[in-house]
Amino acid sequence: MDQLFLIKFLIPLIWAIGFMFAPKNNEKSVKLLALIGSLVTLAYSVKMFIDLPDTGVLTTLFKFDMPLFFNMSYTFAMDGLSGLLLLLNAFLLLIVVITTWDIKTDKLRLYYFLLFLLTWAVNGSLLSTSLYGFYIFWEVMLIPLFILVGVFGGENRRYASFKFFMMTAAGSILMLASMCYMSALAYKFNGSYDLNYEIIRSLGLKYDGFLSPQSLIFWSFSIAFFLKVPVFPFHSWLPDAHVEAPTAGSIILAGILLKLGIYGFLRFVIPLFPEAVDANRDIVLYLGAIGVIYGALTAWVQKDIKKLVAFSSISHMGYIIMGIFSQNPFAVKGAIFQMIAHGISTPGLFIGVHYLYTRTHTKKLDMYGGIASVMPKFAILFFIITAGSMAVPMTCGFVGEFMVIMGTYQVNKVVAVLAATGIMLSPIYLLKMYHLTALGEMKHEENKSLKDISLLEATPLLVLSILTIVFGLYPQAVMSLFDGTINFFVNKGL
Repeated sequence: MDQLFLIKFLIPLIWAIGFMFAPKNNEKSVKLLALIGSLVTLAYSVKMFIDLPDTGVLTTLFKFDMPLFFNMSYTFAMDGLSGLLLLLNAFLLLIVVITTWDIKTDKLRLYYFLLFLLTWAVNGSLLSTSLYGFYIFWEVMLIPLFILVGVFGGENRRYASFKFFMMTAAGSILMLASMCYMSALAYKFNGSYDLNYEIIRSLGLKYDGFLSPQSLIFWSFSIAFFLKVPVFPFHSWLPDAHVEAPTAGSIILAGILLKLGIYGFLRFVIPLFPEAVDANRDIVLYLGAIGVIYGALTAWVQKDIKKLVAFSSISHMGYIIMGIFSQNPFAVKGAIFQMIAHGISTPGLFIGVHYLYTRTHTKKLDMYGGIASVMPKFAILFFIITAGSMAVPMTCGFVGEFMVIMGTYQVNKVVAVLAATGIMLSPIYLLKMYHLTALGEMKHEENKSLKDISLLEATPLLVLSILTIVFGLYPQAVMSLFDGTINFFVNKGL
């Protein structure tokens, strides 16, 4: 076990608390503190990943027993998948700090407090292998994002934040109810309410129809994770949350928080309830394919650029849910890769939207046009990010979607063909978006005075553009980090 784990793990939380004591009227000091904190968080995340002896095996980092608290134990462990998402989480925190460096608010300390608290909660969810530990951090994640949207969001921020909170919390209640049922069984058999892998598997939850224990628990967990991803038709909170969220909220929500639902399926549902997964596979595959098509068609008709990007996420996440439930190793690998690709391209799109909005103060597509003539650096970088999102060959978006469709085709040909239409639809709505913003004739006189992005503003887009191309040309750079975990996620690793 890592003797210094607790210190490393608590760094984002300690940094968050530090903002409460930061000088209130010294904006530069607060922002510098945030930049240093994001760099430290990224550095220790890299160090933890490097120190993993085997990325294909869950390595215990820390464990503590609580015999007086229902005889429970809490375990933190990491493998290639959780480590990779840990890196993505820390990387996006740094991207957010740089992107929103020019933020103007009298609640700056609260803003950074919420960002670092959210980062810490995500890390806790990724590293907890005890179900109750995972659930605690799963719920803690809701609070900072709820406040972030509710305080720093747009005009309808309160509606969006409450809708997000209530829908995701409703799913969490179902998951908690199932956990309580399993805990009661665990206490009956083992004298402990603890829920780790070994105990859950020892419960012998049987599947013999929809009303069997394993089936009901599967659907309780699945609905909670469907809401988080979100999977059609559990998606209605996402467009509202994205449109009203501040840029930081949109980047983190799209970049990492949506992936926590997928991670929950991979870490807990698929390995622990395999019979229910097999029985309900086709249902979930069709939901994923419908999500791909629905998200793309709905994005196509949007007139608000931020809402267009939001619906594109629903389409992209449909591929990922298809990939992991196909249980085909090739598709599962592609789905995990797509999680990272989406964590690069979609935050990049939201950063581009942020730069446009801060200059024009509108998100309406018809208020742009011809931006490339006055913002050439922005136009080039934004095009690379857009290409990655539309899965152009030799970009990271293409690799994951191709692998998911090819792998799913071996399991369900109809679903694969339906999902393949998304590859044709995504260029339509994304090229429409790019054309209406950067290309064509400049119809609005006020846009002629727009300034191109500065070096500081260009940095996040440049880094994301480079990763889009590098991971598209050399996907093994990412896949090698989680390759050993694939057996675990196709019902063979336990």
